[in-house]
Amino acid sequence: MIKGNSPNETAFTLSEVLISLMATMILLTISVPLFSLLKGYDYYSDLSVDQLNAVIQWEINQSRTFNVSDHFISFVDKQDRHIVMEQYGTIFRRTVDGSGHETLIQNIESISFIHESPSILMEVNIHDQLYTRKIHLTQ
Repeated sequence: MIKGNSPNETAFTLSEVLISLMATMILLTISVPLFSLLKGYDYYSDLSVDQLNAVIQWEINQSRTFNVSDHFISFVDKQDRHIVMEQYGTIFRRTVDGSGHETLIQNIESISFIHESPSILMEVNIHDQLYTRKIHLTQ
């Protein structure tokens, strides 16, 4: 058995391998930051904010009175129950007469309400994306 290169065998030279490695490293260096720009639109969060908007709109329509603050909304409904919707950590919850709670939306970073007659502007921040909705006042 004879070891060594026969005249018909071909191989890559060291310079060809180094050039291809260098080109690959340059392409990887450029492409990795581009993947962060490809973050798609979060339809789940958008739908969650739409549902929250509908729940608050329904509560306002069913209430006798309401009070809007920067980070919470409170209502007095037709059965004289005191309902508060507020942020608690990373959830936005609904409490009735100060007992129990119902989670309305999760994973929020912040929520704010601005009373602009004849509507309330709601801004919800989820995963560094700001969602803005208007809640229309019927009273």
